[in-house]
Amino acid sequence: MEELIVIYDKEKRDRGRDSYIRAIKKQIPGVRVADVANLPEVRRNKLLVLKPMNDGDYETLKTFLKCNPGRDIEGIGSGKLTITAEAILETIWSERGNDLRGKTVVIINQSDVLGRPLAKELIDLGANVISLNSSYPCIDNLLTMTDIDVLVSASGQGDFEMDRELTRMIDVKIDLSNDLEDPIKITSVPTIEVLKDRLKNE
Repeated sequence: MEELIVIYDKEKRDRGRDSYIRAIKKQIPGVRVADVANLPEVRRNKLLVLKPMNDGDYETLKTFLKCNPGRDIEGIGSGKLTITAEAILETIWSERGNDLRGKTVVIINQSDVLGRPLAKELIDLGANVISLNSSYPCIDNLLTMTDIDVLVSASGQGDFEMDRELTRMIDVKIDLSNDLEDPIKITSVPTIEVLKDRLKNE
């Protein structure tokens, strides 16, 4: 298994990121966690860069990974499907089966790590994808008037919430930011398993 360095910004607070780092440290032996302000020497290590992070630092690391795609375990620089997007896709497959042609998927997240790569992959698989962020003004109307098969919500906004009545008819609901009042939802995806698999096979 390749040695992994997880890079994060200690100055930025984020509970989700911190719990992800704890899970990685618990399940992946020999992992090193480094603050972006105090990076260790990188030789042949795989790198996992986690947000939130200062934009300048993140773009510098992303450029480095574009030039060194063999070190990019996440996929942010090399353009491959990201770990989080792959974990969500595996969860959708386990709930709906592998044939997503013609299925309607709404993604409330437009980040480079989750929303965009997931939307692209789903479109390539033949799904109808609606990608938006939590500030979209007519989410209520969209959820009410559209026949949705899968909802993926990861707004990252503490004050964003969707009423249970709006989502109760949706078959598969993946909620990674506690956005949905609906108790019938999936709240975690196998990101650590995908990460371990990539470390073993790349």
